[in-house]
Amino acid sequence: MEPLAPDGAFCFFVAPVVGSRTGQILLVQHRDTADSETGGSFTVKQFDSSEVTGKDSTERTGNIYLRPINPAYEPIVLTGEEDICVIAELVEVLRPD
Repeated sequence: MEPLAPDGAFCFFVAPVVGSRTGQILLVQHRDTADSETGGSFTVKQFDSSEVTGKDSTERTGNIYLRPINPAYEPIVLTGEEDICVIAELVEVLRPD
């Protein structure tokens, strides 16, 4: 999670995540995709979407982007077919001295 949370930092999260997720930094579990940084099924990324809501506001289409804070990595693009679960929202990072 460099540069936001350097090695040794403590990250504090809150769950459940309510309201709009756009722009929030989230802890996400994704079972169908491996994180490019760690290869694991959990990742901490900034949530963004190209979501388009249907006429009745229940149908949603578009991609979800899990964008890394570290510019050395590519975003994870989700098309809606993937099995993901938003676990929590990042609320604070305590950096080591």
